[in-house]
Amino acid sequence: MSGNSPSISPESAKCAEAQPNKLIFTSQSVGWTSLLIDLMEGLGTCDPFETHATPDVTLVVATVGRHQIEVFRSERWHRAVYPVGAAGITPPQEVARLRWKSDRPDEHFRTAHVYVPAQTIAEAVEEFRSAGHASGPYPPSELIFADRAVAQVVAALLGAMHSGAPEIYAEQCARWLAAHLLLRHDSLPETHDDRSAGSIGDRRLARTIEFMSANLESPLTLAQLASEAGVSVHHFSRLFRQQTGLTPAGMLTSMRLVTARRLLRTSDLSVTEVARRCGYSRPSSFASAFRRHFGQAPVDVARE
Repeated sequence: MSGNSPSISPESAKCAEAQPNKLIFTSQSVGWTSLLIDLMEGLGTCDPFETHATPDVTLVVATVGRHQIEVFRSERWHRAVYPVGAAGITPPQEVARLRWKSDRPDEHFRTAHVYVPAQTIAEAVEEFRSAGHASGPYPPSELIFADRAVAQVVAALLGAMHSGAPEIYAEQCARWLAAHLLLRHDSLPETHDDRSAGSIGDRRLARTIEFMSANLESPLTLAQLASEAGVSVHHFSRLFRQQTGLTPAGMLTSMRLVTARRLLRTSDLSVTEVARRCGYSRPSSFASAFRRHFGQAPVDVARE
């Protein structure tokens, strides 16, 4: 099994530039590659504009305020009202002609634009399809839909983005979104084949955790960890949590922070160097994660 994780297209990074909305924050600043999320803000009204084409699947979720959006299709404008939690999907390479306006002229609204790699979608299709059955590779274009689970995952992604969560967290969310959106839109055929999700034995689990411990400074992927465990990447997170009570991302974060605390107490390494050795490229993200986990700042532990 390859250790390479699907990556977002460079074209997705250009999508924010085609928007009249203001870019508030982007996951590019935290270095995620298996998923891109741009937080955008709008106010008032906008003239019609065209979105930028990307080979990734685009998911837009309203996060703050309320606004109206219209898309031009079949020679007319189609309108939808977006309250918080409403979402829409654009499949790969589709260019949409849009216009929007705030529900109230003086009220800002925000939307999270999530780009899921086409390869992640394709892997989900292949993983769950029945042997000998074809299926549609992507969820169809949809102007608006309501899905509480999607809204909650996107909200969690925004929080994780601001706190500098590791790449493996973004990858887990990207794979979940891929499978969930396909199942929600019935893009996957009935799964009545006899393929097994597998299981993680004690020795495989120990080897996987040892691999994580030996590579704390590396941006580990689910594919790498699933390979060590000897199970499918799409079932790995669930099986790992059944065995340990933690997600792979949760386990990795805990291991990194426990190791960091030990290094701060027993070595003369700087906080920046400890952060780097424990997989944090940004000291500020390391400090935030450390404070949430232990209730004190890294510099305070280093002085003990």
